Amino acid sequence: MSDDNKITLHTFTALVAERAKVSSVEADTFIHQFAKSISDELEKGGDIHLYHFGRFHTTHVDQQAGHNPNSGAPLTIPEHTRVHFHPYGALRLAVNAPFSHLRIRELTPDKTGWRTRPLVWILLALLLLLLILLGINTMSENSTQEASIVPPEQAVVVQTEQTPAPVAVAPVPAAPAEVETTAAATGVIVAPGDTLWSIAASRLGDPYWWPLIYAENRPELPRHNPDLIDSGITLRIPSLAGSASNPNVADLRQKKNAYQLAADDYRKLGNPRAAAYEKEAARMPEE
Repeated sequence: MSDDNKITLHTFTALVAERAKVSSVEADTFIHQFAKSISDELEKGGDIHLYHFGRFHTTHVDQQAGHNPNSGAPLTIPEHTRVHFHPYGALRLAVNAPFSHLRIRELTPDKTGWRTRPLVWILLALLLLLLILLGINTMSENSTQEASIVPPEQAVVVQTEQTPAPVAVAPVPAAPAEVETTAAATGVIVAPGDTLWSIAASRLGDPYWWPLIYAENRPELPRHNPDLIDSGITLRIPSLAGSASNPNVADLRQKKNAYQLAADDYRKLGNPRAAAYEKEAARMPEE
């Protein structure tokens, strides 16, 4: 027997001759006839059952698609007949006798894994939800986009954007009318980085009243875009009969009409904010 446990035909012939007490020539003849007999029966499609040894049989394999193991290129494997050998119990037991003392052990995942892995996923999901909520809160609180600061001596128009979110107002009676302005309006020069949102917060005390400033100055603005104002211009700040925190009926009327005006201009620009501002204007009560 060779080092790799392979028995050559010559060695196997000698082994048969020794066991059967016959010559090597007779053993070689017997082996070849035995192999030929099995081959002939298998070619006919027959099954060969050898007591205490096993069963030789064939199966038909239909044509199927495959891949070249070297190049990976697709190829078609033609239909063919496959030869099988199924050892009987006695042979299987004899071959596996050296391993009979071994016992089957099922390889299963760590039984405690289910306690840790779902917990990690739950924590990650909660963290993601927290980040989303923080992002939404940040967008609602910081609804303006700061413009780039350009040196005053450069003849470049600085545009600052603001996207304040609408807020609900207290149900105080109001009536639709044109946007009202007051003669006592004050002025403010727009500095780089200013927005209608920030100006309303500092001058009116509430950033959500920014549409009043837009409506007051709209006739003089070169672009009827609520999100764009030019630095260096002077904006009139309308005076309120009451205050942003305690408005009267006239103040709320101005706010309603200003929100509707902003919604109309957003719609002309194709800005999706139009629906939100129109909805907010509709929520404000009539007189």
